[in-house]
Amino acid sequence: MKYFLIFTFSIVFTIANFSQEYWLRKQSPVQSNLTKIIFIDTLNGWAAGDSGKIINTSNGGLNWVIQNSGIANYVIDDIFFLNKRLGWGIANDFYFFGTKMLKTTNGGQNWELTTFPDTSKVLNTIYFTDSLTGFLSGYTGEIFKTTNGGLNWEQTRIDSNFCPPLYLFPKNSFDFLNAQTGFVCGGHLDIQGIIWRTTDGGLNWLTYCTTSEPLERIKSLSTTKTIATGGDYEYGPITSTSLDAGKTWVYDTIGGFGIGSALAFRTSTELWIPLDFGRKWAISLDTGSFIAPWYFINAPDTATIKDAVFASPYFGWACGLDGTLLKYNPAVIGLPIINSSPVISTLYQNYPNPFNPVTNIKFYLARKASVIITIYDLAGREVMKYNKGVLSPGTYNISFSGNNLASGVYIYQLVTDDLVEAKKMVILK
Repeated sequence: MKYFLIFTFSIVFTIANFSQEYWLRKQSPVQSNLTKIIFIDTLNGWAAGDSGKIINTSNGGLNWVIQNSGIANYVIDDIFFLNKRLGWGIANDFYFFGTKMLKTTNGGQNWELTTFPDTSKVLNTIYFTDSLTGFLSGYTGEIFKTTNGGLNWEQTRIDSNFCPPLYLFPKNSFDFLNAQTGFVCGGHLDIQGIIWRTTDGGLNWLTYCTTSEPLERIKSLSTTKTIATGGDYEYGPITSTSLDAGKTWVYDTIGGFGIGSALAFRTSTELWIPLDFGRKWAISLDTGSFIAPWYFINAPDTATIKDAVFASPYFGWACGLDGTLLKYNPAVIGLPIINSSPVISTLYQNYPNPFNPVTNIKFYLARKASVIITIYDLAGREVMKYNKGVLSPGTYNISFSGNNLASGVYIYQLVTDDLVEAKKMVILK
């Protein structure tokens, strides 16, 4: 018997051809890439990106002006504002001068520029819970905390027991539910997606290996629910969701092509995720639930969208490459944008993942078909096969036990009359 695996990218149909109805392109004062955007209300917002560019609006986006960041030749990786006066930024010239920290006390009319004391640390994400308490992290993986507005930074403790030895993998974004409970997500391409959690104000962090691809953005929605998104070039966009305050995580694929680069909640249940180089939006009407379908629309003019935010259900903005600025069009609120089910058969990411010893393999059939699910190890050897016979259209789950298998990466493959698709899963004992 020859062992082989057939990998295919699933084809995802968009749910709307006229995405300009949902997002309208607006004039931008810059041509450089914009990768971060934040609004603290429906008037005051900032976007930042390449070549030290920070742009600001104080009238809801009617006009955008360029602010002088004091940086000209490298990227502003992150910006964060507590209110219309107080904000911070992070930029890197790490090959030569280390991480640059920016701070403004007047909405960006003036930016104070300092250098992080340890120039060997590459930091690219910043978050403040109040005017004194803030956090830094980035590519080198340490998490730093300040309690005096950024004058001094102390390294926090990251526990490695839950996910050794990956606790110092790169970290991409923070979010705090309150002063005590917070999360940061990250990971490394083709190795692991990771979430770190604190319940003591950021002094100590627990590490959770949750996905097989890195996570780019995280959002804490309630005392129980937190969601993160990310992905990679091969397997596409993903989410990782916790329903028990961050103790366990469910890994799911969104479908399509791209990487989830932001989490923009228009309402408490309607979530928009820009898919970066995929040049689409993924939309969930159930807070990104892994049991509900995702739907897709094209980005306007095939724009590459890097970040998005809603300040209210009627007020949203996004930014992207080549100075792209997009504004959500509230005139389309209430229009139907979805069908009741996906339009093609789909194999979903197993959950939980990694798992020990049981996981669920979910798939959707768009039409009646014969179904075979096969599990392989990385050498291509078959370790389990489920011949389900002919099934009617609908969503199905298979419970798979890896109790008799060693820790490691395995492949599960769905074969139907019109689909061959495979995904990775990880047994971690």
